[in-house]
Amino acid sequence: VNGNKTQDENIADDAALKQAFFAYQQWAKTHKNVDKKLPGLTKYSTEQMFFMNFGHTWCTKMTNEAAHDYINSDEHSPAQFRIRGPTSNFVEFDRVFGCKTGQGNSRVNKCN
Repeated sequence: VNGNKTQDENIADDAALKQAFFAYQQWAKTHKNVDKKLPGLTKYSTEQMFFMNFGHTWCTKMTNEAAHDYINSDEHSPAQFRIRGPTSNFVEFDRVFGCKTGQGNSRVNKCN
């Protein structure tokens, strides 16, 4: 992936995730029953569910040929990087999942 080609969209993805998360937090403060969960998902907090849904929106499967064409022609990063990039740069993701800086997907030097 050519980072120079995808940089603007990567920055937009980071900002969009942060804005959406903070908007969700504000919305949840003023609405009842936001903590209701489906069976099998009760062990996750509502904030964890927010991030899980974010990841789910980018679920995709491509052939190698399609991925090659996408990388060479699109200004967006492939889906898996559109999940990993913004979450690795977001301290709230670390807090919600109890990640330590530098552990797993958590970057030591986060982009702001």
